[in-house]
Amino acid sequence: MLDWLIIGGGVHGTHISFQLTGRGKVPSDRVRVLDPHAVPLARWEMFTHAVGMEYLRSPMVHSLHWDQGSLGLFSRIHEGAPDVHFIPPYARPSLPLFNRHNAHIIKKFGLDKLRVQGWAHGLHKIADGWRVETEHGDLKARRVVLALGLSEQPHTPEWTKTLDKNRVQHIFAPGFDRTSLSGTIAVIGGGITAAQVALALAEDQPLGKVALIRRHGERVHDFDADTGWMNAINLTGFAQIDDWAERRRVIKQARYRGSIPPEVADGLRAAVQVGALEIISGAVESAESYDEHIALMLNDGEWRTFDRLVLATGFEQTRPGGKFLDDAINAHGLPLAPDGYPIISPSLEWADGLHVSGPLAELEVGPASRNIIGARMAGNRIYDAL
Repeated sequence: MLDWLIIGGGVHGTHISFQLTGRGKVPSDRVRVLDPHAVPLARWEMFTHAVGMEYLRSPMVHSLHWDQGSLGLFSRIHEGAPDVHFIPPYARPSLPLFNRHNAHIIKKFGLDKLRVQGWAHGLHKIADGWRVETEHGDLKARRVVLALGLSEQPHTPEWTKTLDKNRVQHIFAPGFDRTSLSGTIAVIGGGITAAQVALALAEDQPLGKVALIRRHGERVHDFDADTGWMNAINLTGFAQIDDWAERRRVIKQARYRGSIPPEVADGLRAAVQVGALEIISGAVESAESYDEHIALMLNDGEWRTFDRLVLATGFEQTRPGGKFLDDAINAHGLPLAPDGYPIISPSLEWADGLHVSGPLAELEVGPASRNIIGARMAGNRIYDAL
């Protein structure tokens, strides 16, 4: 039997495995990470490549390591000219640097050797821990961490359901490849991923071939929530709210949904100025496929025609985990808030020996729970409770 089994091997699962093993409290042979991908951070790398990310929205002090200075130190030691890998404000790192730092940590601490490839299909309480069903057999552990993200549930607008599926792609769907696209392309979405993929396509395509359609005007913020939610400034008061519905209201209000950082906003304006990108403000009311094109009717009554649609419409906001988690909740009576998310302890424990991270930990960790800093905050809470 393992001491710890982490379900999910993205940023959250990989960081928590690092916290447990890299800081010496749990031997590496007592920890495993169950994930459908063979290597750590596979989804992260696929998604960031798909959207054409150049710099992270997170600052230098937020990395896979628990030490805030690790990424800066890595840059100074290994990169030669460290300043060129960061942009203001908050010294935000380039994606290549961030990924090289991740690879360094994974190799140095053997995090790749903790992987068990597969899916979790069932979660059962046993006398001294938990039993997790996978397609390759059962895994038993005294403690389980559900580090489940939203990546398996991209949001597809209802109006796309009748369109030619060969002409509509979601950036977070398996196999998305922006370099295979041609013709006139409309990117649908108003947030940072929509802006990034629109800029990347505008670089790849001839002038005048790419449009970004967003329902709202420009919303510019450095981060997707106020920096007070990344430390104790706001979280102290948040922890004192004893009404779970009120906590959810605070989380929704704190997030800057559909926002982009300043340098991305500057990039959009520059692309528009040189004719590489068109920005259309309006919501899509309906759409039709005909011949080799797709026609979109916007809320101003105007029809626009494109050859391809790229959906950058985010993820479904329902609780992650699907049937696997639904079954576990029903079988074990796991407590839920009115919004369907876990009611958990300050140490992120949902039941005896069952912990959560990421979206599932939002009602304790707060608005930044899904982010890189959210992984670190969750990892610290779990580690400190050992």
